[in-house]
Amino acid sequence: MGASPDVAVVGAGIVGAACAYYLARAGARVDLYERADPGSGSSGACEGNVLAWDKELRHELPLAIRSAELWSTLAGELPDDFEYDRKGSVVVAETETELAAARERAATLAALGVAGEVLDAAALREEEPHSAPDLPGGVLYPGDAQLEPRLATAALVRAARRAGVRLVQGTPVDGIDRGGDGRATAIRTADARIPTGAVVVAAGVWTAAVLATAGLHVPVTPRKGQVLVLERSPVRFRRKLSEAGYVAAVEADGDGLQVAMVVESTPSGTTLLGSSREHRGFDVEVDLDVAAAVARRAARFFPVLRGLRVLRIYAGLRPLSPDHLPIIGPLAEAANVCVATGHEGAGIGLAPATGELVSAWYAGTAPAVPLEWFSPERFAGVQRVAS
Repeated sequence: MGASPDVAVVGAGIVGAACAYYLARAGARVDLYERADPGSGSSGACEGNVLAWDKELRHELPLAIRSAELWSTLAGELPDDFEYDRKGSVVVAETETELAAARERAATLAALGVAGEVLDAAALREEEPHSAPDLPGGVLYPGDAQLEPRLATAALVRAARRAGVRLVQGTPVDGIDRGGDGRATAIRTADARIPTGAVVVAAGVWTAAVLATAGLHVPVTPRKGQVLVLERSPVRFRRKLSEAGYVAAVEADGDGLQVAMVVESTPSGTTLLGSSREHRGFDVEVDLDVAAAVARRAARFFPVLRGLRVLRIYAGLRPLSPDHLPIIGPLAEAANVCVATGHEGAGIGLAPATGELVSAWYAGTAPAVPLEWFSPERFAGVQRVAS
């Protein structure tokens, strides 16, 4: 079994992998536990967005900016390619009213360090010739990037292992033991009890279930989404594409279906279509009616897509917090238990900065952005149970 770890990280999705990597770089002895294979949960069922334009401005945007810097650095430092492409994104308006709002948001973001270029109808069609002819314009954000999330997760796991992290996969963590002072003393698997100095729970939508074994709680719930993969074709889009109404779909709190256009080309020549959001508990079955709604919404903006076949559809679960912001930091009831979850659809983009924050917490160093912004203690007393 070897020496007990300084930190046990639960969950080897992209957030957990980033936590393990940055903790190891800070000198911690880390065990990384995954119940299946790395990236087999939400990180393997999503698009690889590294965006700034769609973030909450006060707290999430600074985290996103820092994370984008880290992704750029990782793309140059890690030996494994994960298709990182800083190709920019275009936010497409459907109406003149949306374009006016997008222009105003671009001005706000520019003042906060995120460059954007407002496009009129002609400029939009120059950027993306397949755009529907009645679209009034949009905003180009050249700093946004895209990556392949499964490859990025694998690259971080391999980098973490090279830094000394011990990966334990195919091994669910069945519980966290706590001592009389409330602090975690060990984690439990089916075969062993492993003493540890600290625990980081980065298990996405399953974080609440892991914490419940120790009588702890964070209000994170699953929010289902589906992605369509279209056949390889000559149809190529230069940028990542999202509709201006995407933020409203993300921030909607109702249980009803939310659909917003997201389109991107991949290096392999396929096209990915999103996005859908709905509360369906832990159901990850593909819903063809939802997939059809996603396809229709994409084709409204880019009619050329109507002639392409769907190769496959997959569904995943986004970890949602009540205020749509990540939950990162230690728990007051168990000071050496840290959570890293609640990123909803931004986990890929925010993963490196999250790992850096968790590492700063463990090492007692000053983080790039304030950790208290994302503290789980902002939900003290909230008891929200996933259906």
